[in-house]
Amino acid sequence: MGATISIFAEKPSIARALVRAFSIVYKLKFKGRKGKSRYNYLYESSIDNQKVFFRIEKDEFRLRKEDRIIITSVTGHILNFDYLPPFDKNTNWQNSDPLDLIELEPIEVPIQENVVSHVEEVGKESDVIVIATDWDGHGESIGRQIVDVASRLKKRLRHGRMHFTSTNPLSLKKAFETQVNLDWDWIKQVDSLRKQDLRMGSSITRFLTVGIQNQGIHNQIVSYGPCQTSVLWLITKRFFENRDFQPEKFWRVSIKISTAEGPFFLNWKGNPATEEEIVDSLVSKLEKIGVGTVTEYNEEAGVIKRPIPLDTDTLESECAQVFKISPKHVADIAEKLYNFGYITYPRTESSYYLEKDLTKLVEKFISVEEFGQIAQECISLGGSKNPSKGKFSKDHEPIKPVKAAVRSDIEKSFGKTPSLINHAWNIYSYVVWRFLATVHSEAQIVNQYIILTAGDEEFLATGRKITDLGFLAFYRFRQITRKELPQLEKGKEHPIEAYKHQGFTTPPPLWSESQLIRKMAELNLGTDATRSTHLDTVQKRKYTTVEGSRRILEPTPLGIALFQILTQNAEDLIIPEIRGKVESWTLQIREHEKTPEDVDSLVIELTTQGLQRMKANQEEIFDTLVQGFQSMTGIGKKLGTCPECQSSLLLHYGKGDSRFLKCSNSLCETSFPLPKKGDLTVIGNEYCRICNGIPLLISSKSYSWIMCPVCWTRESVQDRPWFCTDCDRTDCPFSGSWKIISPEQFLGNCPDCTGDVLLKFDKNNTQVICDKCKRTWKAPNLRKGSSITISDPCEKCGHPTLFVVKRGKKPYRLCVFCSLFFFQEKYFHFFWDIK
Repeated sequence: MGATISIFAEKPSIARALVRAFSIVYKLKFKGRKGKSRYNYLYESSIDNQKVFFRIEKDEFRLRKEDRIIITSVTGHILNFDYLPPFDKNTNWQNSDPLDLIELEPIEVPIQENVVSHVEEVGKESDVIVIATDWDGHGESIGRQIVDVASRLKKRLRHGRMHFTSTNPLSLKKAFETQVNLDWDWIKQVDSLRKQDLRMGSSITRFLTVGIQNQGIHNQIVSYGPCQTSVLWLITKRFFENRDFQPEKFWRVSIKISTAEGPFFLNWKGNPATEEEIVDSLVSKLEKIGVGTVTEYNEEAGVIKRPIPLDTDTLESECAQVFKISPKHVADIAEKLYNFGYITYPRTESSYYLEKDLTKLVEKFISVEEFGQIAQECISLGGSKNPSKGKFSKDHEPIKPVKAAVRSDIEKSFGKTPSLINHAWNIYSYVVWRFLATVHSEAQIVNQYIILTAGDEEFLATGRKITDLGFLAFYRFRQITRKELPQLEKGKEHPIEAYKHQGFTTPPPLWSESQLIRKMAELNLGTDATRSTHLDTVQKRKYTTVEGSRRILEPTPLGIALFQILTQNAEDLIIPEIRGKVESWTLQIREHEKTPEDVDSLVIELTTQGLQRMKANQEEIFDTLVQGFQSMTGIGKKLGTCPECQSSLLLHYGKGDSRFLKCSNSLCETSFPLPKKGDLTVIGNEYCRICNGIPLLISSKSYSWIMCPVCWTRESVQDRPWFCTDCDRTDCPFSGSWKIISPEQFLGNCPDCTGDVLLKFDKNNTQVICDKCKRTWKAPNLRKGSSITISDPCEKCGHPTLFVVKRGKKPYRLCVFCSLFFFQEKYFHFFWDIK
């Protein structure tokens, strides 16, 4: 019986890419069958008369006719670190002391039993297994897990490791034929870091979560992770710097001269000035002098350098900024483009091409209409043989396209989702344009510099002329300002006019996702493969929110509470420098400067000290967390009266995203479910005329509606309205009928006379009118699915305001007398003062 060579990919899509590649380069015919894991198929082919060989280091293997190849996959890590019961994650957390977890030695447990069984079964019938996981630290660790599990049922199993950065058939063929051994030092580093993340994360998470559960906040987890909380620290610290910023005055001085091209301004060399007296004295002095002399006019040739080859951080930050999507979404799409064979591996820190001549790759784009002309220029200008150079890294080559594609190719690969296709095409196009820019020509410029002297004061102006656009002619992702200065004769005098300008210092801007990715890279926080994931995690944990098209990051009340707790009690566990220190300790394992046991001791000491300080202040800590939860989610907030016992209905959260109203009376089991999605807002002091409950505004990005939770629940069993707009009660301001036949409502006294200002509705028209002098004020008209009710007094004039709800719009309060808008805030935007 022949030998069996089994190849394990990290994910099913790479297994399919290997099947396609081997079918092309070796002419093998694969048949697929199900394995023990439903998502991890087995693709099997006999060798027949094909010539197939490979090396593992110095050992060569030539496959014979009776041999066979099996290609299959796992789905990421197959083993995870956890603790033995009763300390494991599935045992009741109330039964263990978080401090005990810190010194325990984690063990590896299966993530999915069926995947482990799948690997065991394949290993049992194999003679050689080949690891084809991603070429990074986690890929190396997954390879070790596969070898360990596959060897359980068959000892002395030979294994090799493929290194590839592209799923191109020729790249996979080369990787298969020139295999190496697993990098065990790298594996020790990654596994140690995974252990430390568990050690620090599980102990602190359990301490905080059990604490809030004992305070009555159930079904909620306060998650701590060394990276995610460091990201939270950056976001929240900048939030407070922005909020507490006190602007300061400053002044600038400029002079104006007349030139053939028109008026021209130059700035004082001493700008900006913080003392107005100095500026006033200078302006007065210049007015007396009246003229200035050009003492220097220089023009110097220069270049705007081509962008360097593309790394992961640049890909995620620039695409997130330009295309207005999250870095995590960029990373996910780039991963799919790699799996489909359009680009190279998208996780790399390298920005240095190993190839000296990229002409063959550039030639692939000549036939594509969108890229063809520029690709031809890259070859004719010689840039394809002299690409730009960045930082050399040992891991992967820079991100670049593998094959030329048009939009229809992307559509076939990414299915029928228009938004996904658009994002995929935009990111693929960005990678191509970036690559072509690195092998094109640099932009040629002339830097201009003028100094004009008035008395003993110098005034400056700088400019730039672009003589050859080079790569800037097509690379729209680099914006360069062009400011040409007028030609001035050295030594010539010009009449001057002096100007004084006042300004104010501005606060540091809140972080956007794209900016924070760059900052994390600067601080060495996380890796190129994980930074976007950490940003996504703090949003999923509801520690931060993303606002606007620029995707600005703001902390939630829960995020602020966690920041406050860790900063005041265990700062070493949240500041980014400490996370970088832990990663540097594990890196020293790979460099043989530390042992895994050394790192264990350092992290145990660091975590124990922080947790002990938190336990000493646990009462204050848990009060702060509960306040954060209540402010963000409304947990425990009264949202109505129980129809059974007349006690309060309080907001509660269940498993997942479920939420409901529950009676505060412990002897009453009345509860009412609420929609899972949408922000909840209490509308003024109104109540439902049917059940006496409090109507709620449910609002999402595209829709808003008013509902009574009690009526909403009972609708299926009684003749109750589904939403308030379906109700026919004429005495309720939220019903559909009230908008047609509604009573006049008093809004206050008229500011022009002693009459009463009334709110009236005539079908869909809204009137605000004085019953005496007949003066009117503008107010929004009613439409289907909208409502207008009287709300709280105006902060400026004291008159009642109108609370306006329109379908698909953000609700707001309006004072018709002052024409002021007051936007209703969401629960998670209520911040409290933290000193």
